[in-house]
Amino acid sequence: MTYFNLVVNIEVAEEKGEDANLAEHFGQTFLMGVFDGLGGRSAGYDGKTGGRIASEVASQISKTFFIKQWYGNITPENVILLQQEICQSLKIKADTNMPRTSSRLKGSLVEHKLCTTIALASIPKQQGQEKIFEVNLAWMGDSRIYFLSPTKGLQQLTKDDLVTPKDALEMLRQDPPMSQYLTADINPRWQIHFQHYKIEEIGCFLACTDGCFQYVSAPWEFEKLLLDTLYQSTGDRMDTNNWQKLICQKYTDIKQDDISLILYPVGFNGIKHLKSTYQQRWQHLQENFISPTANTRYDDLQRLWSKYRIDYEHYFSSIQDIQQTTNYKSPNSENHSSSLVTSTSSSLSTNTFQEITQSSKQKAAAKAEKIKNLLRNANYYYQKNQLKEAEDSCVRVLEIDPYQSESKYILGLIYTKTALYEIDSSRKEKWFKKAASYLEEIRKDRAEKLIESLQTLCFIYYHLEQWDKAVYSYQECFKCPGAEKLDHWEEDLETFITSLRLILNRDEAANIAIQFCQRLDSNLPYAKNAYPYYFIAVLQEIKGELNAAWNSIQTAVEIYNRSSHPMEIKYESLQKARQKYQEIMNKLKSRGYY
Repeated sequence: MTYFNLVVNIEVAEEKGEDANLAEHFGQTFLMGVFDGLGGRSAGYDGKTGGRIASEVASQISKTFFIKQWYGNITPENVILLQQEICQSLKIKADTNMPRTSSRLKGSLVEHKLCTTIALASIPKQQGQEKIFEVNLAWMGDSRIYFLSPTKGLQQLTKDDLVTPKDALEMLRQDPPMSQYLTADINPRWQIHFQHYKIEEIGCFLACTDGCFQYVSAPWEFEKLLLDTLYQSTGDRMDTNNWQKLICQKYTDIKQDDISLILYPVGFNGIKHLKSTYQQRWQHLQENFISPTANTRYDDLQRLWSKYRIDYEHYFSSIQDIQQTTNYKSPNSENHSSSLVTSTSSSLSTNTFQEITQSSKQKAAAKAEKIKNLLRNANYYYQKNQLKEAEDSCVRVLEIDPYQSESKYILGLIYTKTALYEIDSSRKEKWFKKAASYLEEIRKDRAEKLIESLQTLCFIYYHLEQWDKAVYSYQECFKCPGAEKLDHWEEDLETFITSLRLILNRDEAANIAIQFCQRLDSNLPYAKNAYPYYFIAVLQEIKGELNAAWNSIQTAVEIYNRSSHPMEIKYESLQKARQKYQEIMNKLKSRGYY
């Protein structure tokens, strides 16, 4: 049996996406999940929307949660613990980084901070030859889990949490509000769903945010998109087939929202087997379900939908509303080995869940206050060069919240400063690498303090003489929205250019830096915007674009000369600009331009 998965992640606006996903193999279990941050429902901080923060936190915690103790297995008990852990972490982050909502706004969506959907599926790998596949699901919101059957087509395995229930066709024309989702200040009555299925045929499981299915013209068009791209794909091996690339291309052409899609085939011996299995279904779709146009009558759509929904909603009757149960167990209970599910739906009783939620809120508020105080202490000690005390405060923060990015950032600064004080070269390198390890975690998770962390990483890699890493980190930093609003870029750009001169492939990095300097120019007042033009000129000179460099350095020198506040200009900056002016002019003269 061949196991593989496809992951598609597309942002509708670059670096502003609010979806996150999770695709992990845990021995004999595959865990996949998608998270759709609800940016429209909450503000954020550190240049990120609340939706992006929430989806990233939910994804990170889900991964760690299932790695630590559950080996990828979703159970009716542990999904409640997962919901509690995610919401608790979101509350800590909201209370630590965001102002409290005015009481006049209570009752509106404004009161909900850091909101995201969640849709998870754990799929044990097949044991033996029987074509029976079990799957356990957990979800809140309108992200979905599907099964793509070779005989019945696309089948929705989850029900959207909506204030007013709508079917899949109605959902394409309306956007009803969700009735529940994960958030920092969750309603005590909101509970994560659990569902267990046995699927008795081979096929593909999918986890999708609503950008995948919400903007097609009919429910069957999503299935058509998947199968059309499958049969357009080339490559006879899973590792060389381009199905994933074609899905990405298709969604890039039609996207109206962020898109996260994970597809996991089960029971197939390879891509040829997969294609042959779906051949009849693909032909059936083409022959029986039209692609709607602007002229298609709604009655005709309804008629087709009434045929398609029979199989599409096949599993809806088995999705039960939240039921009462009292068999709540912690992961360390004696009966842990028997926690696999046999019922179709289960949850905690409402009263028990409300007690847990209320207790969680109180604990989260206390943790948030403790983290605030510890971070305040860490910053104070760092500014006073009491690095050991600052380190101790940050370590205590991470004991409370392992995902707290500001503490990781401060630790990165502490170890960077320690490295600069160190005389012994081997110990200096060790401290720089320790600092980089914390900052790389922030980079990987796209967490708060990302831009500042990238700036410090650039500085570290420069001092470690890892020029390619320094340039790459600067490129990433330059592309971050809002990076131009930070101060003290002049020294960083000097470091970047020194590193750039020491690598082979320079043009792409130089172009990104030039675009960043142009953003810097638009963000600075006239008297202070000379240095971006100086660096643009240097970068254009490196690229061999002397005429453009001459125009840029002329602008820089002109701004310096016209400054009404000469005391605000660094003398060395002015001298460097004048020297570069002369160098570029001499080069142009040697080529016969002047």
